[in-house]
Amino acid sequence: MSDVRLMRGKDRQVHSVVIAGAGHRGRAYAEQMRLVGGFRIVGVAEPDPARRAAFASGYGIPESAVFVDARQLLERDRLADVLVVSLMDQDHRWVTEAALARGYSVLLEKPMATSLEDCEAIVAAEARSGRLVMVCHVLRYHRVNEMVKTLLEAGEIGQVTNIDHVEALDPVFFASMFVRGQWNNDATSTFFLMAKCCHDLDLIAWFAGQPCLRVSSFGSLDYFRASNAPVGATDRCVDGCAAEPECPFSALKIHLGGIPPSHPMIQYPDAASDFDLNRVYNSSLEGDGSDAAVRAALAKGPFGRCVFRCDNNAVDRQVVAMEFANGIVATFTVSAFNARVNQRLTRIHGTDGVITCDYKGNWIEVRNFRSNLFRRIPLEPVEGGHGGADHRIIESLHEHLESGPSGNRTSAQISLDSHRIVFAAEEARRSGRVIQIGPNRENLRL
Repeated sequence: MSDVRLMRGKDRQVHSVVIAGAGHRGRAYAEQMRLVGGFRIVGVAEPDPARRAAFASGYGIPESAVFVDARQLLERDRLADVLVVSLMDQDHRWVTEAALARGYSVLLEKPMATSLEDCEAIVAAEARSGRLVMVCHVLRYHRVNEMVKTLLEAGEIGQVTNIDHVEALDPVFFASMFVRGQWNNDATSTFFLMAKCCHDLDLIAWFAGQPCLRVSSFGSLDYFRASNAPVGATDRCVDGCAAEPECPFSALKIHLGGIPPSHPMIQYPDAASDFDLNRVYNSSLEGDGSDAAVRAALAKGPFGRCVFRCDNNAVDRQVVAMEFANGIVATFTVSAFNARVNQRLTRIHGTDGVITCDYKGNWIEVRNFRSNLFRRIPLEPVEGGHGGADHRIIESLHEHLESGPSGNRTSAQISLDSHRIVFAAEEARRSGRVIQIGPNRENLRL
């Protein structure tokens, strides 16, 4: 399945890859494989005909290796070394289990699965297969977070006491993905904290470095509800809605008129370079992308609905509190209402100092109490989405395909450990209780 070619001035093993799910994330990982080198895309499984044809054409994939879905692909003998699983969350377990049984190594988009039972089944399947599973907790591969982890391990701020982490989403992005979009209702996808924030809680667990013992959480859906619909609002933006011209969530503006001038992507070019929202929004629509096709999609599809009259139940705000075995306490806050696109901020308190970092800005600030010194560490971003983390995880995948799974910082077992926190947090939010996770999990390698 593998071949060897001259790559970047030296001999490097080239691993063959099949992409299962050629949506936004599948295309992003395929492009990073092209940039990193050492990979060859040889097959694709994608239900959408236009997307499937475009991907196959772009990577020169023969018709014999183009499949209408993952089930058709996995009925065949193994075609490649690696299967990238970037399908809807509910399909992750069965596709990963089948791929491992066929002999594929797997790059698995987060979340690894939508139930604890399914996550545990993936871990067991990996152990049986002897193959590599890498879960796409890309935040562990961001340059800022890697540097923070290095500083913590070096004792830069002494003993860590508190971790505070915030993810703040642009409301237009939230409305498109979690009110109108595929992740708007846990009955058809998974709950919001898992769909969007499982790698934020995974990052906190990585920084803490010990098992999480107890979790509490509060959150709700308060704004994107029918009771908040403006006067004159119709069920769809294209139905002559009286509120549409002034509505920041107008589907006509988002999909046809371009991003409004007041949108934070216009104000902050760094966000625009990292995340092309218009491209993401329109890639979710059926059709060929023409104005006529977009209007038809908005007239009948989910993305044309009034954001106050959808079938959504994803929370638009949530906080999670955690206690770890080493005494570290941590908080995670997520909000649908922010001035910038998907901004992450982290502050870590220690007995000898404080570390503050900005995921978007690629900087870290360190204040040391003993020396009374303050310094700001700027970091150059690298290629790829998520501030270069997509690029880094593909580099790491190639390294582990060559050297073996030892040191894989996002293995199935590690992902299971941090997913337990996410499941516990959602149980705590729904029940109003503090959830005990327990200190006796074996093989914890956060």
